[in-house]
Amino acid sequence: LNLATRLADYQKAVGDGRWQQASQFCLLDYPIVELEGKTLGLLGHGELGSAVGRLAEAFGMRVLLGQIPGRPARPDRLPLEQLLPQVDALTLHCPLNEHTRNFIGARELALLKPGTFVVNTARGGLIDEQALAEALRSGHLGGAATDVLSVEPPTQGNPLLAGDIPRLI
Repeated sequence: LNLATRLADYQKAVGDGRWQQASQFCLLDYPIVELEGKTLGLLGHGELGSAVGRLAEAFGMRVLLGQIPGRPARPDRLPLEQLLPQVDALTLHCPLNEHTRNFIGARELALLKPGTFVVNTARGGLIDEQALAEALRSGHLGGAATDVLSVEPPTQGNPLLAGDIPRLI
């Protein structure tokens, strides 16, 4: 929700005094994304992934399930190559193992539509951090949110901790 409403951008704008200079009662500098009618891709459909899917459906989103590498194929799960180009938001809820380490890299991020949101609250190491930083800097992604890193506490030089990465929560 914070990515869709551009909360960080609005918070910075208010802090910079731009609301006081607005020509109307509200600040409308950044477009807010309507979730209804958008598509959420879920990678991991256990207890947490299922709950996120239900919340997305409550907002009127279509939910697609993706195939997790290293797991048996299931008819209700799309391969990444089919899932990624269809989604407006991608959220990860799967374990980190030899099959899933960096399974979302530059190639997979490039398959996402421009403006897609990526959320990882599962495990650090599922997404190639350098590739994610580059996809955000290039403007390809609409934003990303994570509360996990590949190494915690983070090491010096972690690409996601650079100060110049836009739209990263």
